Amino acid sequence: MEQRAQKELLALFQDAVKVGGAAIEMRIRRFASLVRPNDEELAMAISPLVSGVRALRRDSQHAAAAPVDADTKLALVRMDLPEEGRPSPVLDPSVQLKVNQILDERRATEKLAAAGLVPIRSVLMSGPPGVGKTMTAGWLAQQLELPLYTLDLASVMSSFLGRTGANVRAVLNHAQQEPCVLLLDEFDSIAKRRDDDADVGELKRLVTVILQTIDDWSPMSLLVAATNHGELLDPAVWRRFDETIQFPMPNQIQRAAALRSRDVAPPLAEMVATLTGGQTMSAITRAVDSSQKQVILNGQSFEEALIGWALAGVQQNSSERSNRSAQRDLQIMLMHLRGQAAREIATAVGVSHTTVLRILNRFKETENGRT
Repeated sequence: MEQRAQKELLALFQDAVKVGGAAIEMRIRRFASLVRPNDEELAMAISPLVSGVRALRRDSQHAAAAPVDADTKLALVRMDLPEEGRPSPVLDPSVQLKVNQILDERRATEKLAAAGLVPIRSVLMSGPPGVGKTMTAGWLAQQLELPLYTLDLASVMSSFLGRTGANVRAVLNHAQQEPCVLLLDEFDSIAKRRDDDADVGELKRLVTVILQTIDDWSPMSLLVAATNHGELLDPAVWRRFDETIQFPMPNQIQRAAALRSRDVAPPLAEMVATLTGGQTMSAITRAVDSSQKQVILNGQSFEEALIGWALAGVQQNSSERSNRSAQRDLQIMLMHLRGQAAREIATAVGVSHTTVLRILNRFKETENGRT
């Protein structure tokens, strides 16, 4: 291509990038891909204009100030920097597969851009509370070495007509100025169905703004929305996201893995996991933390506290069809920890003395695993 024409073309692309928008960036990437076989020099000059790699290397000193509410002056987003050693979430295999795909595409931004393609830009996570949606968003940010911005809904929702929409737009625009992972938690509170008669027109207009923003989301950042009530979302929202992930309640294998990841010995982890059907990952994490505190506060052993929590859950949920063998084994272990003799335990539980000794030998493996 003639040098002057090439210069004008590059200037045109530069102006287009300043305007922004994922559609414009996509067109420029595709153009670079098309001309590459015949004009490598031009393609090389175009690619940096929309390269996610270029964006990721921006000087953090020039980062834009976080948006604040005009009246309260409260920050509209909470920023968490990538942490070393952040525990990886224990996910259902189908969920893990999609999470890995997101990471693979985000890490291959440059290769995809060279082919005129864009990595996954937006993800909608849906599922019950406590199943790992927020933790997964944080882990994605850590793996991608990007800050995690979390939308503070308490600050964003304003009593002034029109202010809520302005706040949300400010957050969305800010997250596209510098590479980050933006988490819109409790997404159903700002993206409800537009046929909900209980909502005022302001929130219905806000949904339209959000839909338009998702369509034009810059590949520079990853947008993650999380909801506990997917049924409340406007149907059009689901179609706008590049990827949707449904988080199920953790199964027994996941619960056992989560316990082992918190240094619970495998035999005890397996038995506790058997009895805790219906418990979320966050509930299991809290139980482990609480059991560790009991060691310090009450001198109670960690195992006794954790077993007590598991058995209490079974008693409170009479509809839960628990594994009776695991329940019996944990009761035997708990009585042993409280100083009762093997023969006394056997009489109380209604099993043989040798059965109690066999179970207690398994328990010694648990005790040894924590020493």
